[in-house]
Amino acid sequence: MSAPELDRPPTGLAHKTMGPVEVLAQSVAAIAPSAVMATGPALIVLSAGNGSWLSYLLALVTVVLIGLCVAQFGTKIASAGSLYDYVGQSLGRGSAFAAGWALVIGYLFIAMIGVVGVGIYGGALLEGVGIPAGATATQVVIFVIAGAAAAAFAWGGIKLSTRVGLMLEIASIAAILVLFVVTIAKHGATTDTAQIGLTGASSDGITFGVVLAVLGFVGFESAAALGAEAKDPHRAIPRAVLTSAVVVGVLYVFAAYTSVLGLGADGLGSSAAPMDDLARSVGLAGFRYVIDLGVVASFFAVTIASINAASRVLFSVAHDGVLHPALGRAHARHRTPHVAILALLPAVVVVPAVMVLVGMTPLAVYAYTGTIGTFGYLTAYLLMAIGMPIFLRRHHTVRAHHWVLAVAAAAAIVYVTYKNLVPVPDYPYNVLPYLYLALLVLGIAWYAIVRLRGPVQTTLPAQPMTSEPEA
Repeated sequence: MSAPELDRPPTGLAHKTMGPVEVLAQSVAAIAPSAVMATGPALIVLSAGNGSWLSYLLALVTVVLIGLCVAQFGTKIASAGSLYDYVGQSLGRGSAFAAGWALVIGYLFIAMIGVVGVGIYGGALLEGVGIPAGATATQVVIFVIAGAAAAAFAWGGIKLSTRVGLMLEIASIAAILVLFVVTIAKHGATTDTAQIGLTGASSDGITFGVVLAVLGFVGFESAAALGAEAKDPHRAIPRAVLTSAVVVGVLYVFAAYTSVLGLGADGLGSSAAPMDDLARSVGLAGFRYVIDLGVVASFFAVTIASINAASRVLFSVAHDGVLHPALGRAHARHRTPHVAILALLPAVVVVPAVMVLVGMTPLAVYAYTGTIGTFGYLTAYLLMAIGMPIFLRRHHTVRAHHWVLAVAAAAAIVYVTYKNLVPVPDYPYNVLPYLYLALLVLGIAWYAIVRLRGPVQTTLPAQPMTSEPEA
């Protein structure tokens, strides 16, 4: 079966309007690399110490394995369903729904991280200029504004939203890189022997650091949700997925190395605001406001990108008759899944708002929602990796290295999941996996009820994709 025969018809979306840069922008924005660069190393260093850069490097290898699996599907399938359709073509409709639902959970909770991140860093910016923004009511207002604005960009058109996300990320990354370059220059651009020699770092600490580092990449596969809208999806999507993983991974390694160089492993681990402290240490105290503004932009970009991806998965599932058909509607003018976008918005805003209103700090909300969202991504990645060689075998293109790749990727995903569960973390992190599992089971139960009522449509059509004029 040729590639076009596996493609899902565009059904109202902006068919063939997205160039390779805009497809790449979706994956980059969904990762929020500048936000991770600013905050991630301070978490990794607690376990990996001077080996933090190595934890990120090993995490990059893990993510590339997953990305190579995504690419095997992406060269043959183009649809808005992303991993939902990939798993459907390999493991069947039930597994496809499980993957799609898990992915929606992942995107939804990472979108919540986005609005919370805007609240945390946006509030810090306002406080810095003398505007009180730490009150709970103020944080909730910021959540609402950030969520509504992100949904508006997603509604207004995929090209608009991805371009905005990319511009915000570029500006944010540039600001952080300026700080890092100044830090290296101040230290004489000499090699940090403690880091290169992994002084004081243990293999267990570096390995556990890999677990945390992998979480900084989730969302890199989201370009696959633009299969119906990319101009050359079978090339643009695999390239975007792998390019985003490699480029962001290199940035993470550089960020970890430079942050430890500037503050030391102990200083970075004890810092509540690493970029602020680093800026002060190199005589750029005022530059921290630029950094904070960039991080706000990054969190806003990840909210847009997550809503973009989640709405397209819901759009595809609805077209298969599993969810309400209204979720499968596309806006006549903007050609976006506007009903699905509106359906996602309340959860993106209300859940974190309720959490802070009952007394949780924004940082706690950030951590809890991020943990639940990550389990969603890992579930979808695992099903996709398991199904990849099965899919290729059905189309007579599987080779021995594909099986090796699938086993390596699945093993890495299982290990990351295991290390999130064992040893059992402290409360409430010990409860979060069960909350995620409950959400997953609710979705699967809904699918089972729908199946009992009648047959579900096939995940992908078995006819060539019809052509439409380009917008």
